[in-house]
Amino acid sequence: MAAFAALPMQARAEAEGAVFQPRGENLMISPPAGWRMAFMDGSPEGDYVVDFLPANEAHDSWREGYMGIQRRSFPDSALLNNILARNLTVAQVALTEVMQNAQRNCPGRFLPMKQKDTVTNNIPTSISGGFCDRAGNTAPFGEGTVMGVFQGKERLFVVQFSWRPSTPNELKEYTYRITPDRLQQFLNLMNAASLCGGPDEGACPK
Repeated sequence: MAAFAALPMQARAEAEGAVFQPRGENLMISPPAGWRMAFMDGSPEGDYVVDFLPANEAHDSWREGYMGIQRRSFPDSALLNNILARNLTVAQVALTEVMQNAQRNCPGRFLPMKQKDTVTNNIPTSISGGFCDRAGNTAPFGEGTVMGVFQGKERLFVVQFSWRPSTPNELKEYTYRITPDRLQQFLNLMNAASLCGGPDEGACPK
């Protein structure tokens, strides 16, 4: 991933988990400027998860922001054929299920964003999100998320940007407790994503 290529070796060494260079089809997407890789786990050839945080944030207590990227396998052939028969994309179905779970699991009030089904640099993409106004001990004043699911030719890629207000009244004048400019920054990073390493795709950066 381009994000990995941009990280100095010291940042890789400081990340928790198992850091490796993914192989095969990958999503190239960069974290916000100044953010560092904080965690990685999975396998180079298979599914993985990698998290990015602002330089001054800790993985178990972040507030300002969080970025998560997952590479996932496609569903089994029977489910895949069922999705295609309904003229849907895997990205649409996967994101709908994730957001339904987020709403069910929010211990407070969940304010959803409208789901947008689109194409990003020739990648079928679904984007949505929302804000849970009470999300447990780690986020007592709520947590917001904007999430994109990108459907590659061989894999699914899930990108998540999240934020947590630090006080009960921080950014209460905004619907999702985030400024429009900052939310647009996250969306712009998603809109710049592209695939590499898969069929008919260029090689991924080293």
